[in-house]
Amino acid sequence: MSGRVAVIGAGMTRFVRRAKESTGELAAQAVEMALEDAGLTIDDIDAVCLGTAPDAFDGIHMKGEHLIAGAGATNKPYLRHYVGGGTGVFAPIHGWMHVASGKFKNCLVVAEEKMSPCFPHPAGAFLTIFDHTTEQPLALTLIHIFALEMARFMHVYGYTEEEIALVSVLNKANALDHPAAQIAQKVTVEEVMKSPLLSWPVKRLDISPTSDAAVAIVLANEHVARTHCKAPAFIDGIGYRLDTAYWCTRDLAFPTYVAMAAQDAYQMAGITKPEDQIDIYEPYDPFAYKALHHMNGLLLDRTGQKVKEYLLSGAFERDGSHPLCPSGGALGVGNPIAATGLMKIAELYFQLSGQAGARQVSNPHRGVAQAWGDLMQVGTVVVMSGEGRMPIHKSAWNEMKPEDLPGTALKDVADVPYVEYEPDLRYAWDNGVALTTYLDGLKKGKIRGSYCNTCGRLMIPARSFCEICNLQAVHDYYDLPDTGTVQTYTISHVDWDSSRLPDGQIKIFAVIAIDGATEPHGLVHLLDEVKPEQVTFGMRVKAVWKPEEERTGSVTDILYFRPLTAEDDEQCEPEPIKPVDLDTTTAQAFPGKIPMNYRYTAGHGGIRFYQDLAEGKISGTWCPHCEATHIPPSGFCEYGAITLDPERDVRPIDPPHGMVTAFTRVFEDRAGKPIEEPVVIVKVKFPGTIGGIFGHLQAEIGDIIEIGMPVEPVATDKVGPEYVTFRRVTE
Repeated sequence: MSGRVAVIGAGMTRFVRRAKESTGELAAQAVEMALEDAGLTIDDIDAVCLGTAPDAFDGIHMKGEHLIAGAGATNKPYLRHYVGGGTGVFAPIHGWMHVASGKFKNCLVVAEEKMSPCFPHPAGAFLTIFDHTTEQPLALTLIHIFALEMARFMHVYGYTEEEIALVSVLNKANALDHPAAQIAQKVTVEEVMKSPLLSWPVKRLDISPTSDAAVAIVLANEHVARTHCKAPAFIDGIGYRLDTAYWCTRDLAFPTYVAMAAQDAYQMAGITKPEDQIDIYEPYDPFAYKALHHMNGLLLDRTGQKVKEYLLSGAFERDGSHPLCPSGGALGVGNPIAATGLMKIAELYFQLSGQAGARQVSNPHRGVAQAWGDLMQVGTVVVMSGEGRMPIHKSAWNEMKPEDLPGTALKDVADVPYVEYEPDLRYAWDNGVALTTYLDGLKKGKIRGSYCNTCGRLMIPARSFCEICNLQAVHDYYDLPDTGTVQTYTISHVDWDSSRLPDGQIKIFAVIAIDGATEPHGLVHLLDEVKPEQVTFGMRVKAVWKPEEERTGSVTDILYFRPLTAEDDEQCEPEPIKPVDLDTTTAQAFPGKIPMNYRYTAGHGGIRFYQDLAEGKISGTWCPHCEATHIPPSGFCEYGAITLDPERDVRPIDPPHGMVTAFTRVFEDRAGKPIEEPVVIVKVKFPGTIGGIFGHLQAEIGDIIEIGMPVEPVATDKVGPEYVTFRRVTE
């Protein structure tokens, strides 16, 4: 270990929806600001860590590699990772490892998220995080499981909806002072309660907005930090834990994974009483209750008494004893998933170095940031400290205004050139022994589990290993009763893509602990034959099955669960069974399709490119770092990590004649199917420029195509890479 590591610079874009900027442009804007704040150039940076959430959000395969250019990582040691919303605090943890190891004196940490391309709503991407076989067919969304968790949290700790609404009121008001904020506003508890009900108890104003944004920070060892920064903010402790993805196997009321990550970070930082030794708390708050839920974990308090007392006494106010999200958090600033957590790290840097402006907390010494993600299972925690701000510490961040931050919102993606893409993503998942046995049971009207002889757990759904016993093989299977107990529930008015259900329709989802399984092992499913107001915690229920001839071996073979009646015969004891023998008949694959569409904005550089192309012209962007013109037009230079203006810095390529530097004949479409006539794809270089352009070449079968052949663009009013076309230049 090489000693202490500090944050010495930060940058961020505005948190907006449907950003005009491309993903790379957003990242580049944040990087340029962070480098300027740290007093460094990209040539001074030793390594880059990038965090960005799953590729499904913006539909770019190998998204991390795609963002290398905008993140300033070209030809540098580079690491991309993601753990959903936990990514934004995992990113500086990885950056800390790079510097603390002694291998690098500094590290640029970048988090970017552009969620708006996913159409009609990015919430649809969350369908893919659920188990493809046991949960996706139920058409769940994150709003549903948030609501299930919130209801359980309220039930266990005795919160009312009005009390939880206080968090929305607090954070959205705090965000009024944050220059990056997307929906800062003064709201009242009454307004939160009257906002549209999505899935009880979750209402619209309980939820953070969908955002597009990027955040970057610069980490450095102590020598570099003290050389380049007036008031560095040191990372004193880190912690990260991931719980099992079998989320129905744990009590959702307390985030054990957060508490364990916090314990790791506190031990490293020498913190023994977090409620007394931490001055600022930035828990992850995508929903209002999550701030309280996570605070229970950060304060290591399963009773929840401290957090509830702080909330109701006003201690969480910015001028209170335990300031909560003085930034405004995800609820007020916005929630671009991966970038949200890194915004909180940047906020601690601003606070601890005295650069938070109107958000400044009085004389903070230590703060904690936490993020959460994936399928309710990730805890990432960072503890930071300062050494006191300078008596006079003027900086750009003290006076930062919204108009000073880059990031352009759009009312509709159709306001700028965009590309629409509907991928046909079909899969077939092999089931294996345990899942085949489980699905075979459903086809026969049975709920099946498997038993671990070491820990004594009877687990649902059946699996061939125990995740808490060193992945020990599990061989014993049982038929369980089709009855159980409601652990938590939600009454939903929205579908999997967050669209409203038709008027008068609702869905009641519940987590049901199945009789005979180890408590609280169970499954998530629908309730029916019960009025919403009659559903209760602890209600006994029984499965209602499809007719035997209609069952296919799917979780939907259970139509729903209904209240248990006095006439029902309750089975009490699990019955041992032999697992299904896998052969060519029984070893089936579970089919699935990821139902996503995308609308990509072209970005500032792409807008200029398509505008020119419509006139049959080519232009580039002059770069002062490279002292050359980039083509196609670009919003940033990946070599200098500076932003460019494709309009202000435009350089026409005149005459617009290019030269073929590579070509290929294509005989199949993207899906590998033969096309009627082969097409020619060329790469075209223009004299005196950096870069090149790919496009189709107008050519007939039998035409001779040569490297060095002169070509020119063909005018088109259609937007998309498939419409970029060149033709041979003839004398």
